[in-house]
Amino acid sequence: MNEEMVKTGWREVAIDGETHLKRMVEMYEELGFEVRLEEVKPEETEQCTKCFQESGEKIYRVYTRRGKGANKSV
Repeated sequence: MNEEMVKTGWREVAIDGETHLKRMVEMYEELGFEVRLEEVKPEETEQCTKCFQESGEKIYRVYTRRGKGANKSV
């Protein structure tokens, strides 16, 4: 994540494959967050990505920041 993203309120919340992204994005948006996705290569992550690679899934880094309607307690 670059410094500009941090300054504008973005934070990394997950790295996941395509299968779970839709549900994750919908959940954060329902809570009032903005969501940004960034495709990453397996070697760019520190976590195990073998399952994603074997199933042919793309891997994404998920960033969020509070939207105007975000719940402050979350």
